[in-house]
Amino acid sequence: MDSHLYCSSLNADFSETVAYNNPLFPAYIRPGMLSYYPNYSAVSHWHEDLEFIVVRRGSMTYNINGKLIDLTEGSGIMVNSRQLHYGFSPQHTECEFVCILLSPQLLSGNEWFYQNYIESVIRNPSYPYLHLHGETWKTSILEHLNQIYTTFSAKRELPYFVLLENFLSILEILYDDLDIQNCAAGKESQELILLRNMITYIEEHFAQRITLENIAAAGTCCKSRCSSLFKKYLRETPMTYTARLRLQNSLTALLNSDKSITEIAYEHGFCGASYYCETFQKYYRTSPLQYRKAQFPDHTP
Repeated sequence: MDSHLYCSSLNADFSETVAYNNPLFPAYIRPGMLSYYPNYSAVSHWHEDLEFIVVRRGSMTYNINGKLIDLTEGSGIMVNSRQLHYGFSPQHTECEFVCILLSPQLLSGNEWFYQNYIESVIRNPSYPYLHLHGETWKTSILEHLNQIYTTFSAKRELPYFVLLENFLSILEILYDDLDIQNCAAGKESQELILLRNMITYIEEHFAQRITLENIAAAGTCCKSRCSSLFKKYLRETPMTYTARLRLQNSLTALLNSDKSITEIAYEHGFCGASYYCETFQKYYRTSPLQYRKAQFPDHTP
C-alpha cells in the first residue's frame, strides 16, 4: 500500500513530510490505486518536492490550486513545488497510477546552477502544474518517468543513477520548453498562502478539538472567507477536510497496530468510537474492523 497516503508530519516550513523510500535520499516512487483513499479522493496537501503522476489504467481528476485536470490512461501531470493538490474520482471508479516525488535538493550540488536553472523552474508561480500529454516534449517527460519506474520495479529499490539522470533531463526539458529564461515570474496568490496556513493548522492539531473559528484564525480571516477559500480551491468545507484528514491519518494505526477502535478514534480527533465508525462507513462503505480484516484476513485485534 502507498505509504505516502498516511504521511502527516510536517517540516519546519509546515510542508508535508514525505515518507521517502530511503530516508537519506529524498525521492519517492510507488504505484497507487484511488480505492486506497476515502471516497476515492486524496486529501489536499503540499510539499517542496515535484510530484509526478502517471496514469496506468483508468482515469482520475487532479485538483491543483482549485484547477481541475482530467487525467486519462497513459497521460500524467507534474505538480510544481509548494502547490496544493490532490487526485480523486468523481465517479468513484478505480484508477491505477504511479506516483513519483523528487526533491529539488537532489540537484543542489552547485549553488549557482541551482539558483539559475532549478529554482527558476520550481519557484515560478506561472507554472503550478504541467499536464503531460500531447506535445512531443511533454511525452518525453513521460518517457523519462517510465524509465525511472520501470528500473525501480526491476531492481525493487531506488535506481539512484537512473533517477538522477532522468530527473536532470526532465528539468532541462522544463527549462527549455517552458521558456523559463524569458518568463517574468508573477507573485504567489495571497489566497493560496492563507489557505496553506489554515491547512497547516489542521494538520498540526487534527488530534485535538478544532472549530471553524480556530481554522479561520490560522488564516487571519473571518469564518465566511475561510469557508469560501476551502470551497473555491478544495471544493469542500473546512470541517469536511478536517474529518477526511483525520480519517486518512487513522489508517496507519488501524492497519499497523492492534489498537482498539476507541483508542484510534480518540488519538485522531474523533469524539468517540461510534462517530469514527460512522465517518469511516461514510467514506469507505465499510466499518474500520471490516477494513482491517480485509487488509489482513488473519489479523486478530
